Amino acid sequence: MKVCIVGGGSSGWMTATTFRKKLDYEVTLIESPNVPISGVGESTLQHFQRWIDFVGIREDEDEFIKETSGTIKHAIKFTNFLEKNSGSFYYPFGLSPKDPNGWWSEQLRTGRLHHNEYAQNINHVALIAARGKVDLNSDYAYHFDAIKYGQFLKRKYCQKVEHIRANVVNYVTKDRTNFYSLVLDDGSEVEADLFIDCTGFAAKLIGEFVEEPFVSFDHVLFNDSAWTTHIPYKDKAKELTSVTECTAIENGWVWNIPLWDNVGTGYVYSSKHISKEDAKQQFINHIGTDEVEFKHIPMRIGRHENTWVSNVVAIGLSAGFVEPLESNGLIMVHDNLIKLAKTLRRGPASQLLKEMYNADVRRDFDQTADFIAIHYAFTQRKDTPYWKDCFNRSYDLNQFWHYGMRAYSREMHLSNMYTHPESGFHYVASGMNICPLTEPIHDYVDHVGEWEAAVKQLPTGYEYFTSKYQKE
Repeated sequence: MKVCIVGGGSSGWMTATTFRKKLDYEVTLIESPNVPISGVGESTLQHFQRWIDFVGIREDEDEFIKETSGTIKHAIKFTNFLEKNSGSFYYPFGLSPKDPNGWWSEQLRTGRLHHNEYAQNINHVALIAARGKVDLNSDYAYHFDAIKYGQFLKRKYCQKVEHIRANVVNYVTKDRTNFYSLVLDDGSEVEADLFIDCTGFAAKLIGEFVEEPFVSFDHVLFNDSAWTTHIPYKDKAKELTSVTECTAIENGWVWNIPLWDNVGTGYVYSSKHISKEDAKQQFINHIGTDEVEFKHIPMRIGRHENTWVSNVVAIGLSAGFVEPLESNGLIMVHDNLIKLAKTLRRGPASQLLKEMYNADVRRDFDQTADFIAIHYAFTQRKDTPYWKDCFNRSYDLNQFWHYGMRAYSREMHLSNMYTHPESGFHYVASGMNICPLTEPIHDYVDHVGEWEAAVKQLPTGYEYFTSKYQKE
């Protein structure tokens, strides 16, 4: 079976790696010489480990980290989302080893606990992150340079992939349903059985050629633009942490991703509330310098109604995108690649399997959009028009049939759902001081002192990676 991938970058080369490692298909990747690869610092979730294990590249972890300026991530840190100066709370990886109901019972009885310490009190991984330590025996993900990551995959796993540098200008179909070939700007054609659209927000195949309808998420999310850059470390020993930090400012939020070489950072904002140039100035004020190269990225927030149409599949930004507040960019790439490979492992997919795939992808995008929305819906901030609009915004609890905001409404009022150990909802809601319980029902046992003693023995991110990168 022949597969043609259009577009490079992380999604293109992850797709090529998946097809070569798992399906051993004949793969051609067409990459435009005129389109720059987007990417500053990439922040992943622990689910990224699933793809690494699925394609069988776990043994190359050390090499992957070194070649991509990578570091370890244990949690996401949210700063000033509740109120302007409310401080920080954490969303750590892994299952909660303690029953969160006990924490809320103690808080309701005594009031002695603080919502910013919720995660550290119930999950030792949050404590590791909060103390700036690294522990590969605990749940973790990665930070890495997205451009270097694509280059690593290309060099390491895609030697047998035919790589063509050209622009796709048209397509050929012989049955008005399936693509037969793609026409390049030099007049040549590339034939294949399956075509993968990894062209980013341009959505060259699924959007421009197929004209598959696009469903916007602007009914739940304001943010639609970003300024990005890299900044040098001021104090690497302190700043090289094991968290992605998301800091709420006037009209959105700023990410900080600590790489080995520098810090990837960006300002995600709403163009409905501030101009492009004013947003850039706010970003400069936040990071404290304008002596770096800035890049502006208009973001298309939403998804295509179907991401697999006939023999065209969209992967990555071409399929859809939800703003990256929960490091969700790559999760939609690797999870959909796993779904796709499992579907194709026995050969071409029937129409039913394509419809099942599409339904699953729709659900994932819609559920993610709702989850991101609660970070704004639970705010108490009203210090700018942007945050007032977030505070006052109304949400249709039944907007998405499969999950929807109503699921979070149920979780908030049913304690056994709200505190489910596999759910990330309770970390965000509790960090925003949302209480699910109406009466004390559990005893709280404090293990933080024991955890602190163990965490104290771990290396900091700077100590761990200094040793790793300097090792011959």
